Amino acid sequence: MNVVTLSGSPAEMGEAFGRECREQIHEFYRLRLDNAISQALQHGGRNVDEGHALEIASQCLEPTRAFHPDGFAELEGIARGADLPVEKVLAMNGLTDIRDVLAWGGELESLGGCSSFIVAGDYTASGKALCGQTWDLATDNMPFVLGVVRKPTDGPETRCLTTVGCLSLIGLNSEGIAVGTTNIRTLDARPGVTYLSVIHKALSEREFSAACEAVTGAHRAGAHYFYVAGPDGRGAAIECTATQYSRIDITEGFYVHCNHCLVPEHAKIEGNTPAASSHARQARMEELIREGRATNDLGALKRFLGDRANGENAICRDDYNGISSNGAVVMEPQSGVMSACHGLPDTATWIDMAP
Repeated sequence: MNVVTLSGSPAEMGEAFGRECREQIHEFYRLRLDNAISQALQHGGRNVDEGHALEIASQCLEPTRAFHPDGFAELEGIARGADLPVEKVLAMNGLTDIRDVLAWGGELESLGGCSSFIVAGDYTASGKALCGQTWDLATDNMPFVLGVVRKPTDGPETRCLTTVGCLSLIGLNSEGIAVGTTNIRTLDARPGVTYLSVIHKALSEREFSAACEAVTGAHRAGAHYFYVAGPDGRGAAIECTATQYSRIDITEGFYVHCNHCLVPEHAKIEGNTPAASSHARQARMEELIREGRATNDLGALKRFLGDRANGENAICRDDYNGISSNGAVVMEPQSGVMSACHGLPDTATWIDMAP
């Protein structure tokens, strides 16, 4: 896995990132945009173009700047380094949310399909909390996945799995705060703060409570499930629509979340989801964790993320309907351990990315 290391102010880190990955960023932006446009037409019946997407992205600029000025400064830096308008960089970072805004009122099938977990207490071999997930998205996005180490002048060091020109996606900071996400879709999507900006701010925090507040307090653009885990073994499972959220604190047992709403109130406004896949992955991950009680460790959870039971509805997805597990992460925040891979989790090489 390629790992890029950035240091300095947010603007300096962003500009260096944009320069280093300029050609890939241009290619990735176009790929992501074309994919979202085709999905809006195929599944939502919405005939949209780049102009529509950038109009929504432009409406997200000021909410994002107000929510996390440092994160926005990094987005602006990426734009300068990559020689792209900042609204295009924001759109690339938050295209899942922007797609949902464009598809308002339509039945747009959710792209991707990540499978996540928090495991704590007597469900782990060490007694320390573990968290992680697969990261499933379009198979043709695979070449653009990379690891990013950020060493800011002021703030915690962070390490994450993400894509070229993008903010944090799944990561751990030097204070022992871990954050990740899975995609869901609800019909209250709106211009606002897109999900990578939410995660980036959460990972900039030094306290577990502040990281959770970054998720729950955001003027979110779209629906996502977020998990946050801290250095004392606590975890929070936070399912969000754009306008609502539900938080469950995890100190014992386990919590699994894939790509359908688990909160009844959220399910009432849920859009079309990959029901068979999401429910099958949810059940299989719960089964594996339950059977591994008291022996679950980093190695076991890596194996679970590479599980191929259930074929096209497997946890590890190998180009099923154009979707693959593009990477995976397992973290143990209390020990500062983060292990990540680029590619299918059962065959890819896992590397240590801990701060």
